Amino acid sequence: MPMKNAMFAFAIFGLALPFLEPGILLLLGDDLGGAFWPMAVRTLELTLFLREYRSIIFGILLIISIHTFLSGKSENSYIRYSCSFIIGLVLGLFIIFVLLDMAYLRGAFVLLPSIYGFMILLSCIKIFGKPENIFKDDNNKFVIAGNYVLILLAVFLISPGLQAFAGLAPSPPEYELSASKFSIETSIHQYPMPQEVESIRGDIEGDIDFSIYIISPVSENEDTYPLAILLHGFANPGYSTYKDWSETLASRGVAVAFIQYPSDVWPEGHDTYVLHEESGMSNHPFHVPRTQAIYSALNYLTTILPQNINPDHLLVGGHSLGAGYAFIALEWALNYGWGNSTLFVDLEAPYARPVQADLQVNLSGIPDRFMSHIAISEDDMSVSDCFGVHHQQKLGNGAILLEIPSDRHGYPRMVASHYLQAAETHDDLADWGFYRRVSYQADWLYGIQSNDYELENIALQNLVESPELTYMGEWSDGKKVKEISVYQDGLNSTTFDYCKSWTGP
Repeated sequence: MPMKNAMFAFAIFGLALPFLEPGILLLLGDDLGGAFWPMAVRTLELTLFLREYRSIIFGILLIISIHTFLSGKSENSYIRYSCSFIIGLVLGLFIIFVLLDMAYLRGAFVLLPSIYGFMILLSCIKIFGKPENIFKDDNNKFVIAGNYVLILLAVFLISPGLQAFAGLAPSPPEYELSASKFSIETSIHQYPMPQEVESIRGDIEGDIDFSIYIISPVSENEDTYPLAILLHGFANPGYSTYKDWSETLASRGVAVAFIQYPSDVWPEGHDTYVLHEESGMSNHPFHVPRTQAIYSALNYLTTILPQNINPDHLLVGGHSLGAGYAFIALEWALNYGWGNSTLFVDLEAPYARPVQADLQVNLSGIPDRFMSHIAISEDDMSVSDCFGVHHQQKLGNGAILLEIPSDRHGYPRMVASHYLQAAETHDDLADWGFYRRVSYQADWLYGIQSNDYELENIALQNLVESPELTYMGEWSDGKKVKEISVYQDGLNSTTFDYCKSWTGP
């Protein structure tokens, strides 16, 4: 086989290779999100590694680049075949990166594309040498044009991350949470899953023994603590994702019951219904079995709750799908007599609550001492802002809508995505836009429980529209980070007026 044909074959093989795993997962029945999710996780892990060691990696890249430029074109066929494969592989990985960036990453990652650019550029030099004059009659214009295109692509990929690699980009502000007041301990309690739910469970969560994690503050005194109930997002019941959220609350005096519920369930009608989303609700048939599991967990919680936990002072929170089901947990708690003195509802990147008639919630039991944060992210590509807007209307007075901004001024870029609340993506933006609020929520509840009026009042001031709530710090060059936007009535604001008539998907 002529060398050019062989090199082209190696490039095509490299291009196809990154699509092998998602292709197999699609054939096995995953949707597009599930098929590409493992690559999204690896992209995050690799990017965090590059971020941690970027100075060392940049130095290595400079050394390799200088050596490659000096040595120039290689006549070794094996090296040229390898470089052809690398170019194809990197192009395939870059295509997948672009898809992930559109769906999840939203321009947050710049180092990985730069690495791709360096790999393309250096491989081109080993294959083609320095760029030739495309207008000379004796040149292969198609090959030379291809080389120029690859070089331009490489420069395009390298440029955005070069300043970050070199350590010249402004750095984001760090936010130091106040010192923890308590050590914590965690216990795990498997609850009885209703048989009608167990029988329709899928495979995604097959290794989960659905349990309640109780994360309790510990002190030498026999203190009493408020309670928080937290619910996870779709297909993500692992406690590790919400460990930082839970421990931030518990270390400040609020016991946490983190409830795992099955989101991968397949009830009758799951393959025939037509999805409709409106007014903060959806008609998913999956709502019914998930709610049954949550009810079972909450009923079991009443039998294992330690005596030093006082659920009269209550926080109910959830992320994504769990924020929609927080309404279910909230009504159950109010009917049981919990949260009758103090109540905080925290809905983070919320998705839909059920539309089914028997799953509508009566929130007339909300106490006078009530507050709520409904937080949406500027670059959330997973759920519509309108769910949060309508949830604010449902909760009524005391509920404020917050929009967490993205700011790409420096590096690492501060991009508010759907996964801001996950421990895996805990960064400076999360500290400012999420964990800061969580700490004040805990202070408010614990201050009321312990009759610490100073702590209660400071926390109260920082939970409503105030500079402490909206301010997001400054980049290292002095430029202010974009501030959080606060809406007392999101639905009737000009920003979210479109949500009045919005229906999905």
